[in-house]
Formats: sequence, C-alpha cells, structure tokens
Amino acid sequence: MTSSNVAESPSVAPSPLAGDGAGSGWIRIAGLSGVLASIAWLAGDILLLGKPMGTAGQYPLLASYDGTARDSLAAMLPASTTRLAWGALLGVLTGPLYLVACRHLRYGLSPAPRRWSLPPYLLLTAGFALAPFAHGSFYYWGQAAKAVHESGARSEALIALPGDIATVLFIPYVVLLVCWVAGSVWMAACILRGGTAFPRWMCVANPLVFIPVGMLLTKALPGAAGTAVQGAALSVGNLLLFTLSTAVLWKRRRG
Repeated sequence: MTSSNVAESPSVAPSPLAGDGAGSGWIRIAGLSGVLASIAWLAGDILLLGKPMGTAGQYPLLASYDGTARDSLAAMLPASTTRLAWGALLGVLTGPLYLVACRHLRYGLSPAPRRWSLPPYLLLTAGFALAPFAHGSFYYWGQAAKAVHESGARSEALIALPGDIATVLFIPYVVLLVCWVAGSVWMAACILRGGTAFPRWMCVANPLVFIPVGMLLTKALPGAAGTAVQGAALSVGNLLLFTLSTAVLWKRRRG
C-alpha cells in the first residue's frame, strides 16, 4: 500500500440505502413491518370499536360521557369480552413491529445530518412506543363499563371507574400525539431541506398529515364498512404512511 493511499480521506460507513445487498433488504423488511403492524392494528380497531354504537337508552352509563369518550364506549359496550380482548391483543402483540418500522423512516432520513434526521426519528419512535399501552387499555375501559352496566349498581365509586380509566388512557394518547406532531414537523422540515433519501414531496408523508386523512377516509365510507372502521383513523393513517414510504424507498439509492 502506498503512502498516497494511506493519506486518503477516512472511509465512510456504507450507506444503508446503497446497493442491493443486506442493507436494502433490511430497509424493505422494516417498511413492511410498519405495513403489517398497521394492518394488525386496523383489525384490532375494528374488533374494539367497529360495532354499531349503543345509545343512552340501552346503556344509561353513556349519559355521563360526551364526545370521543362517549363514542368509544358506545361502540365497546355492545361488543363481547372475547372480541374486545382480541382487539386489544392484536395491537399490543404487534406493537414492536412499529419500532422496527421507525428504523425504516430513520434510514430514509439518515443521509441528512444527524441534527436534522435523528430528532424526528426519536420523537416518532417515542410515540409508537407509547401506542400499545393506549391501544390495549381500551379492553380494560370497555370491560369496566360493561361490568358497571351489567351489575346495575348505583355506587358512585363504581360508576366513576370507567371515567377514571379513561383519564389514565388519554394521558399517554395526548403524549404520543404530541410526539407525533413534533416529529412530523421536524421530519417535514428535514425532507424539505434536502439531503435525505426521500423526494421533497414526501414532506407531506407523516402522521400529522395522514391521521387527518385517515379520519376523512373512515368517515367517508358508507354503511357497514364505515361503522367497522369508525375508530380506526390512526391505523389507517399509519398504513398510508408506511405503505407510501416503503414504496418510495423500495428501489431508491443514496448517490
């Protein structure tokens, strides 16, 4: 080896987006993990929240709630215990796939400097790490409400139980949504800045954009299909996100 070769600039680790070897394979596996997790969570949402909603006439407990909390309980109260259990477990057991999928987004952003590409990855990963707890807690919330209704009890403490569970449930939901919003804004800025493996138009591909799109899609479906996915906006949004990002990075290379 000549001295000129020794004096060359230090080598850089091969890009995970370069070539057709193991790196590209892992990117694809990570992206498909997000697609698979989103499908499993969509099925879980359908089992948890996809029943025709009960009314306060059928379930007097509903009179104590309004807004999203009322709609969620109205869908879970008519569901069986087995249905609620599987709806929760589908999300909890496949939750780790979302953490793998976040690495897929990291691969797409990693050509950019770390100060731009790392924070959105960490924020989005934090949100997805909290999501299985929030999803699985719907089982306990629904079961508590069913127990109160079926007991016919008038105990204030017992009637307050579903509300207490709801309070704990919505705290991680708020935190994960804050993480997703902050991560989405930072991710969009990173992509718009350039230097990532994503084309600039992919700045719109993030939870902040796709979750509202998921809400619109679930509300637009008519009849039984609309009822089935009435609580699945987040899962539909994530399915769109990881399907699109996987398609974009499937054959893309960093130059």
